[in-house]
Amino acid sequence: MLPAVGRVLREYAIQIRDSGRNPQLYLWGLFLCGLGQSIFALLFNLYLRSLGFGDSNIGQILSKVSLGAAVAAIPAAVLFRRIPARALLVGSAALAACGYVLQASLTAPELLLLVAFLSGMILTMFRLSIAPVAMREADRKARPFLFSASFGVTFISAIVGSALGGALPHLFQGLTANDGLALRWSLFVGAGVTFLAALPFLAMEERPAPDASRGAEGFPNPIDQIRDLFEIDWGIHLKLILPAAMVGLGAGLIIPFLNLYFRDRFGLSAGQIGILFSVMQGFMVAGNLFGPAVSKRLGMVRGVVWTQLASVPFMIVLAVSGFFPLVVVSFFFRGGLMNMNQPLASHFAMEVVPERDHALTNSLLSLSWYLAWSVSAEIGGALIQRKGYGEPLLLAAGLYVGASVLYWTFFRGVEDVRVPRAEVEIPEA
Repeated sequence: MLPAVGRVLREYAIQIRDSGRNPQLYLWGLFLCGLGQSIFALLFNLYLRSLGFGDSNIGQILSKVSLGAAVAAIPAAVLFRRIPARALLVGSAALAACGYVLQASLTAPELLLLVAFLSGMILTMFRLSIAPVAMREADRKARPFLFSASFGVTFISAIVGSALGGALPHLFQGLTANDGLALRWSLFVGAGVTFLAALPFLAMEERPAPDASRGAEGFPNPIDQIRDLFEIDWGIHLKLILPAAMVGLGAGLIIPFLNLYFRDRFGLSAGQIGILFSVMQGFMVAGNLFGPAVSKRLGMVRGVVWTQLASVPFMIVLAVSGFFPLVVVSFFFRGGLMNMNQPLASHFAMEVVPERDHALTNSLLSLSWYLAWSVSAEIGGALIQRKGYGEPLLLAAGLYVGASVLYWTFFRGVEDVRVPRAEVEIPEA
């Protein structure tokens, strides 16, 4: 097992090294972004609970983050096509850090909802940057590795961030007896780390955006964007979007509340929850590392479907079991399996649409996912407050099964995407 892992890691290192300096700096920037975001995500729910917010209120705030990401998805695609990625990433890191500071400082629900919405708009830039940067900075051979490395670096940063986020409140409790204040200071640390991500992004060599020559001074022409939306192949895009939306609906019901799940059901502290999330992120890293191997063995479509379906039994265990060791193991494997298919699905989508549509396709997929998440996160918070965690978990499992069935129905006849794109045919559903 260890020699196989070593070979995989060496291949990743070779491919990323040979791709040049920009991908390496980009991965460092993603790492720092992920580190700051994971610290904030781990503690923000607990901070809101310390302020007296209920699950329903927390769900409303979290849903606004995803709603903001959904609203910004299409404009982000436009920006990545017209403005160099370097400028967008530097600005997004600085603005995201400011958003975190505001969320950790404000207590009025209305202001928290507004800032959460704006923060979601900014944070979507990092997620949406992966596909255009990977397709622009790496050749065809190296792209699967840069896709997986981008997701893998995010998960590695989440391991470190979850452990650090769990430890920070205990560290600050040595300076203050106020638990809420210790959590707030910990959130400020997450904001500072996010701001540091601007440094490696700033060091990247700036490359012209694909459509930088169109429109005045590189800025978007709204007429062009409306035309582009009408010109894309909506048949293919709807087949990609519908399963993504179902996964987003399922995820929004429960994923934002898993830290509260362990606190409420098993009485864990912030530090203990941080350790659990760190280990879970390790399973996600392992899943991402072996993503290319899964695609070679099963193909991308089968890889997406079967890893997604394999996570469902573990979600059911989380819903019905109160046996802590079994719940923990299920938590780890659910995370690893469900997230193993992210780089596969993203790479597959980029291969079955024309190159000029990469940013737009990526944004449409994120739009569907975040919009679904924003709706279901608010529903999930209300369900948890009234009925507990079991029902949202079971509903999410059912939605994952439905998404897998749709994905298989739409794409089961697609040839291996390693053949030239002109030979790839999308079957009629």
